[in-house]
Amino acid sequence: MAKILTIVSFCIFFVVAASGVGIYQIRQIGQEIQFVAEAEVPLTEALGHVTTHRLEQSLLMERMMRLRANGSYSTKKTIAEAEARFSVLSVEINEEFGEAMEIARGALLLAKTDVQVTEFTKVINILSKIAEENIRYGVTSQEALDHARLGQIEKAEAVLANVEEAHTAFDRELESLLFRVQALAKEAADAALAHERQALQLTISISLGSAVLSFLFAMVIGRRTIAAPLLEVVNALYSLSRGDYEANLSSKRRDEIGDIGRAFNAFKEQMLQMQKQEQQEIQRQQALNQEIKLLSELNEWLQSSNSLDELFHMVSKFMTKLLPDCRGSIYVYSNSRDVLDGACSWNGAKLEDHIRPDTCWGLRRGRTYVHGDNVINFTCDHVDPQEKGAYVCLPILAHGETVGLMHLTPAEELESTTFAKRRKLAQMAAEQISLAIANTRMRDELHNQSIRDSLTGLYNRRHFTDSLRKHLEASKYKGHPVSLVSVDVDHFKKFNDNHGHDAGDMVLRAVGSALEEACDGDQLPCRLGGEEFMILLPEASEEFAADFAETLRSKVEAITVRYGERNLPRITISLGVAAHPKHGTMPQELIKSADDALYASKAGGRNRVTLASISDEEEADTEADLSAYIADAAADTTSYDTDSDQDTPTGRRKLAANS
Repeated sequence: MAKILTIVSFCIFFVVAASGVGIYQIRQIGQEIQFVAEAEVPLTEALGHVTTHRLEQSLLMERMMRLRANGSYSTKKTIAEAEARFSVLSVEINEEFGEAMEIARGALLLAKTDVQVTEFTKVINILSKIAEENIRYGVTSQEALDHARLGQIEKAEAVLANVEEAHTAFDRELESLLFRVQALAKEAADAALAHERQALQLTISISLGSAVLSFLFAMVIGRRTIAAPLLEVVNALYSLSRGDYEANLSSKRRDEIGDIGRAFNAFKEQMLQMQKQEQQEIQRQQALNQEIKLLSELNEWLQSSNSLDELFHMVSKFMTKLLPDCRGSIYVYSNSRDVLDGACSWNGAKLEDHIRPDTCWGLRRGRTYVHGDNVINFTCDHVDPQEKGAYVCLPILAHGETVGLMHLTPAEELESTTFAKRRKLAQMAAEQISLAIANTRMRDELHNQSIRDSLTGLYNRRHFTDSLRKHLEASKYKGHPVSLVSVDVDHFKKFNDNHGHDAGDMVLRAVGSALEEACDGDQLPCRLGGEEFMILLPEASEEFAADFAETLRSKVEAITVRYGERNLPRITISLGVAAHPKHGTMPQELIKSADDALYASKAGGRNRVTLASISDEEEADTEADLSAYIADAAADTTSYDTDSDQDTPTGRRKLAANS
């Protein structure tokens, strides 16, 4: 009996010892997982925040320096917002460094191994160095901003250059530190898993060596209180190591198993939170990169546009991608600047043909107007009264001058905070669009100045010669006639001598206006120089040109020009008409024929129309050249539509014969 009692006692002792060892191991494991959850994971999160904010601080500094260098009035508000954000980031980073230091010191107190003590001591030392460097960087950045405000951009960049390399190096060291802490967390989790396995094996081994009388007790109690929970912990850790975040441990128990469950669940929640933040940061960076790419492509395409119509077509396409959840439209000032013309719209926005500047609060106040942000809101008159809710009117500025307006409304499901972010993106797009509009208008104005006569507004000699050459080339393939009307003001020198050059200029402008009113479609009036004019009549026969010239002569003769308090003498013109190919196939030949006819009108008494003429020998040569010309034109144009009488080879021969 005593031996039995001894064996039973020893068995009970072994069972108790095994349970004690298992409980001790479980407590150790719980403390290790608690160390990971309460020390390493929060430290990883804090370091992640510091890394993200330091990167944002560097990007803000670069953007502010670029905006300061630009010096445009429209960037002042953006710079002020960036400087405010920079100051907030500086305070947040200092606070986050303090928080990370506190977490690291707490982790050092919870450390169980010499390796952990050594690593967290290094972490504290590195954090101290980076925190000191961050303070120096903040002071130096503020000094650079002060220089930039004074316009000393080069000096500001030089100040930043002194600390930029060290700042970048500490950023890399901070990232390396973040990865090191994450590695420590993984090692601690792996160690806890290994300890759990050892505890399970040790408990089972000692339990199997116990007496037969305690076997059932060991099996029932051990499986219920130790083995099953430990297996659950092991399986949960295995699942977590494979990335399965659905694994759970019960935290309702009031023992060490419950502690393990609570520590495990806390660790899992921290991991899920970190994963969620990483995904959000990745998505934010991807969205930002996409916006930057679209803005860059928008600027590149806008700079390559040839006209305002093409430019606004590009804007409509890009804004659909840049602001997919916003409806918008763009209006630009007309040349008279009394109204704004509807230019383009996107995502189904309503586009008015014209709006007045005084109907928009954004234009009247000279800055962005956000309807819905104020306690009391006034609706712009150009907005549809049935359109309720928030909207934004962004004046488009270029070179200090307002060139147009961007009207932006959110989609029905868009939140106000998201719409506020879209406003900033729209503002950046508006800056690029404004410069493109100004550049395109300037290019068109310069081109117009290069082809227009400054006094009369008619086309100049160079543009006239280029157009004549193109129409003659087209006539070669289509078989259409081309006619010229040469015009000269009679006795123009008397206007200058008797009434002054201002009166002469008024006469030239009056004649130019008459020519411009008489011309329609592709008909091109031109001032060659002085009192000499010429009109290009594409696809016009000699007879049509003669009638046109006679009508123009009568119209000019009926003009009355008043200079000062009296009317100027009656204005008359002499005209000469020449047709292609009868009077010439080259631009110089045709112009000379028209001028010769004009000189004949002058010699015949002025104020008349004269048709160009050719000699019998020249007429014979011309008829031969004309026959060959018509044959070539017929051969080149046999592929044209044969239903039109004038577009058939026979029709063109008839037309040429009639000419």
